[in-house]
Amino acid sequence: MIQRVILLVVCLLMIGAFEVNEARAAGIGVYGTVSGGRADWTPENERTFKKDTNHLGGGLAFDSAPATDGLFNYQLNIGYDRFENRNSKAWGRAEFEGVVVSNSFCFGGRLTPSTRLWVGPEIRLEWADGKPDDYQDYKIHMFGIGLGPVLGLNINAGENLTFVVKTGYQYISYHAYGDGFYSHTTNNSTTSHNYDYETTEKMLYVTIGFLFRTSGDRR
Repeated sequence: MIQRVILLVVCLLMIGAFEVNEARAAGIGVYGTVSGGRADWTPENERTFKKDTNHLGGGLAFDSAPATDGLFNYQLNIGYDRFENRNSKAWGRAEFEGVVVSNSFCFGGRLTPSTRLWVGPEIRLEWADGKPDDYQDYKIHMFGIGLGPVLGLNINAGENLTFVVKTGYQYISYHAYGDGFYSHTTNNSTTSHNYDYETTEKMLYVTIGFLFRTSGDRR
């Protein structure tokens, strides 16, 4: 938890730095996101099992140039993520919670005076932990790095509000490890387990955001 607080403080400082440097073009607000995909989990020395996944989250959003007609804008999303895995042949349902940071490097321009279309790469960082439903004494900790393309549209409403919708694909590689006890109901015993996992996820997502632009960004 301490690491997550430090991460959020650092990212908020990054937002402040961008706002100072781009005072005439910045937008700050909130976002919500939903996604679905598939994950491959490979415990050490065991066979891979596949799990359907979905994410639901939201948090703070920042855009360095939400409304201007420049070639480049940078978007930063920082927030909470609930990450759910389902597989009836492995540990059933597992639910994780954590912090996600998405960095979009956007290239585009205005379609109309009130809309900006952009495309680019997105880098995703995620810290999460959780427990499988079938093994409540066993906890899994994860850190993931993702990369993929993103397509977005900024729609400006009035002088100070921008509506953002973006969709993208992410290929995420996680370092995951689990520790704790599996309970075996067949012989009324528990066994301690410590596993490292090679985990990858492929997912599609949609994000919607609302940004309040700085007073100088009215072009």
